[in-house]
Amino acid sequence: MVISMPWSITEIHPLLVHFPIALFSTGLLFDILAYILEKDDLEAAGFYSMLMGLVSSIFAIISGMIAFFEMGSISDLPHFHHGLLQLSATIILCILFGIRVKYDVDIRFSGMKKNIYLLLHSFSVGLLFYGAHLGAIVAERI
Repeated sequence: MVISMPWSITEIHPLLVHFPIALFSTGLLFDILAYILEKDDLEAAGFYSMLMGLVSSIFAIISGMIAFFEMGSISDLPHFHHGLLQLSATIILCILFGIRVKYDVDIRFSGMKKNIYLLLHSFSVGLLFYGAHLGAIVAERI
C-alpha cells in the first residue's frame, strides 16, 4: 500500500521562503535602528533575527533544491538565476553573521566598520529580495 501525500515540496517551498526573507529584513531594520538610536537591545534583536534567518534559510534552500530537481536537472542550474541569487545572498549573510560574531567590538565602536557592515547587509538583503522576485516569476505568481 502506497501512501500519497496531499502536498508536494513544490507547494511547501513558497511557504518556507517567507521566513528568511522576513527575518533578514527585520534584522536589518533592527540593526539600522540600533545604529541610529544607539540602543543595544535593538542590536541584540537584529542579531537574533539574523541568526533565525540563517536557520530558516537552510529549510528554504533544501526545499528549493528538491523542487528544482523535481522540475529540472543539474545542467539547468546555470540558467536558474533565482536559486543562484538566493544562495549567494544567503552565503553573504552567513559570512556577515560570522564577521558580526567575531568582530563585534570592532564593528560596534568603529563608525566606518559599522557603515561598511550595514552597507553589505543592505546589499545582501536587496539581493535576497530580487532573488525572491525572480522566484515569484518562475512560480508564475507574478
